[in-house]
Amino acid sequence: MNLDLSEYMGAYIDGSRENLDTMDRMLLSLEQNPANTDAVEEIFRAAHTLKGMSATMGFEKIAHLTHEMENILDKLRSHKMEVSAAVIDLIFETFDVLRTLVNDSIESTDSNIDLSEISAKLSTMANGGAAPAASSSPRAAASAAAPAKKSAAKAAPGIDLSDMGMSEFELSSLDEAGDDGKHAYMLHVSLVADCLLKGPRIFMVLRTLDDLQCDIVKSNPDVKDLENEKFDRTFKMVIISDKQPEQIRDGIESISEIETVEVTDISSAGTGGGQPAAPPPEPARPAAPAASAPPPAPRAQAAPAPAPAAAPVHAEYNEPAGAAPQAAAPQTAQSAGEPGQAAANEEEDKTKEVIELVQLVTFTMAGETYALEIQQVEAIINLVPITRVPKAPNHIDGVINLRGEIVPVINTRRRLRLTEIERRASDQIIILSFEDEKVKAGFLVDSVQEVIRLPESAIEPPSRVSESVDVEYLRGVGKIENHIIILLNANRIVFGKTPENS
Repeated sequence: MNLDLSEYMGAYIDGSRENLDTMDRMLLSLEQNPANTDAVEEIFRAAHTLKGMSATMGFEKIAHLTHEMENILDKLRSHKMEVSAAVIDLIFETFDVLRTLVNDSIESTDSNIDLSEISAKLSTMANGGAAPAASSSPRAAASAAAPAKKSAAKAAPGIDLSDMGMSEFELSSLDEAGDDGKHAYMLHVSLVADCLLKGPRIFMVLRTLDDLQCDIVKSNPDVKDLENEKFDRTFKMVIISDKQPEQIRDGIESISEIETVEVTDISSAGTGGGQPAAPPPEPARPAAPAASAPPPAPRAQAAPAPAPAAAPVHAEYNEPAGAAPQAAAPQTAQSAGEPGQAAANEEEDKTKEVIELVQLVTFTMAGETYALEIQQVEAIINLVPITRVPKAPNHIDGVINLRGEIVPVINTRRRLRLTEIERRASDQIIILSFEDEKVKAGFLVDSVQEVIRLPESAIEPPSRVSESVDVEYLRGVGKIENHIIILLNANRIVFGKTPENS
């Protein structure tokens, strides 16, 4: 799908320049000290980030070249290749081409760079040879090494990639994954029918994939559309990872409001033969179904009821061990043949139905876990440039442009009188919407964690939570097992007052 480049170009320019500067700095450090493994890691991360940004913006030359550069860097960081003068020279040469390409993308110019020669050098080096001299047709030589594998990947049995709209470059990346011992997977995820705020769930899926070091090759719908909730409740992704399919599936299943997760190996080296990966062996569960099909996802029991019962709420904090038995316990069908027990269970279920649950988005700051009510949360975004506003209140860091709308950003640490730190790339902004006041505001936080449910009865008054945090900005304190969650009063933080009905 086509992106409105003007909306994201500012962030792309800032990010690409920052990553180029990091690569330049670390390359000089690596040249001076070839044993500096930290420099290799920094260069790899910068190249990986630049690749993702460029692919999103449609700058395929940059994405292609950084991908080939990554292959070399990955072998260096995993000690499959030694850092030599020839390797460093080739990375410097690649970096010079990258800088020119990025400048072209920023200035809307075209230096007419032919990538065939540098691509051939990188490919030869990655395959254990010395970088060749210029060739009349180096790209043909580079691609001739594995023609059979490309055909195998395109023709993976049982998998139809036609609806993914993958380019030749994206298809070739599936083949190259096998060279590094990685697998290409088709990921198919469905959210529950009554999912609240799909955007935060997408954010958590993307964060889980990032934590598992999965590269997203293609997404349908596009990732930006997923983040903006422009989809029904299912989506597919082609990803590359060195993790096992059950690791990926379990990681995504651990997110609330996820109904089903399918991970299918589509790489030529995969043992799945284009079939969904079998679930890992599990301990016997009470009254587990005897069918041969894999058991439903642990989170699926939250789907049918708009107001879930207390047991699934508890299960969200006991994962993975113990979660399934807890969730299965309330089922009255377990007690078939015992009328007295069945009646007791039915009465217990009726009691649980009236438990009022509060759904929260949790995040960390200064070593504590805080939360905001999800009803007010409109979106969760990564840190973007914040423009300072003269004479703004001290706790307002500035404003951001959110899809054409100017939104003020509150420095949440400063507002709560917590110890302040410099902004980091990992910081995030939670966008809240205040319907009565017809305004939006962003809360700058360290790291968003998850969406949880908490019984209203488990929330206590905010007395002496922290000596530094003003109680007037707190709604209450929740406790799950031995974990404290501090609920913030968003209205008082933004407006310095609390609505009459709160």
